[in-house]
Amino acid sequence: MLATFTHDPSPSMSYGIDRLAGLHADVVNLVGELASILVITDAGLMATGMPVAMAARLREAGHSVEIFCDVESDPSAESVDAAAQAARNMGANLIIGLGGGSPLDVAKLAACVAVADAPASAYATLGRPLPVSPIKKILIPTTSGTGAEMTRTCVYGIENGRKVWAWGPTLKADLSILDPMASRGLPAGLTAATGLDALVHAIEACTHKRVTPVVEGMALQAIRLVAANLERVVRMPGDLDARGTMALGSALAGVAIDACGTGIAHAFGHALGTMAHVHHGRAVSLAMRITMPWAIAEAADARPDLYVPVALALGVDPRTCADDLALAHAGAARFENMVRTVGLPVSLVGDGLGAADIERLVDITMAPENRPMVDANGVTPTDAELLTLARRILTAA
Repeated sequence: MLATFTHDPSPSMSYGIDRLAGLHADVVNLVGELASILVITDAGLMATGMPVAMAARLREAGHSVEIFCDVESDPSAESVDAAAQAARNMGANLIIGLGGGSPLDVAKLAACVAVADAPASAYATLGRPLPVSPIKKILIPTTSGTGAEMTRTCVYGIENGRKVWAWGPTLKADLSILDPMASRGLPAGLTAATGLDALVHAIEACTHKRVTPVVEGMALQAIRLVAANLERVVRMPGDLDARGTMALGSALAGVAIDACGTGIAHAFGHALGTMAHVHHGRAVSLAMRITMPWAIAEAADARPDLYVPVALALGVDPRTCADDLALAHAGAARFENMVRTVGLPVSLVGDGLGAADIERLVDITMAPENRPMVDANGVTPTDAELLTLARRILTAA
């Protein structure tokens, strides 16, 4: 019998090639004419000219626009606070987040902090409730991976580089715009890492302890869309059909994790980010390639049945597999092959990590900000298994 569950509505989302041409109308619909807009982005995107061109078009339409671009690849509480202060200084009534997960997360939390009397760090791991009436926000992803445009979570750093999260319904976008044109200039390495992040989101959502039929449907469809297009878009970056499908897969995966959360690969991935600023998409992918085969066959409470639908969604032909265990393993092999094919570096030696860091990786993975992801994973590791998994992640070649 199904357990009782509630699925909250997702942010309003609009998709289309060159959809951003209608941004002025979106602004007017949300906050009216002559809006005061803060665009939050990062230095990498500024180098493309996209934020400046967007601001110019909005100014031509009569809006007042400023750009905040001091966002790190692993955003900090200080970035959020600075963006919030920029919004206060200009009297912003709309924030537009433009970029990958980092600018989008900063935009989400800054919209709340700007109307409050507490800094971003105060909201870490539910330290206090978020303000109920934040500045309106439009989120525009330029990657297809984090799903941040669809979630009510913000990941950021506080003291000693700890990666923490804020959570609450007021972090959700008022409108998310998916436009494949926005990700055309994304380098192949980032396309690969962010696309694999979306795939990890979807796999963890549909194997999660809190999975529901609604979440499973979205997560499996996200796996299908991403798995069928990631290698293609890495090879052919100008393929807008593939980019558009990736954007939709990423958004669906975002809705799925927003409903139930992530799992052990994200706990390990956040820990790797804390330890060595390993790019988030790469970090969780390196963890998933180790945790997935473990969960299928090696864990004390191994669950190959959880990963049979995942394997099918990844494109494995069941006729080539003798039984469900073989099918689940073939899914894990397909994920491994994707990591290798898109060129994601597997070894962490270049990041300054190795066997000497095993216990530290486990300690951070089980820290209060990460442990809920471990506990909610579809398969729960023992202490000994955590050490084994950490060793495999850190010594992979």
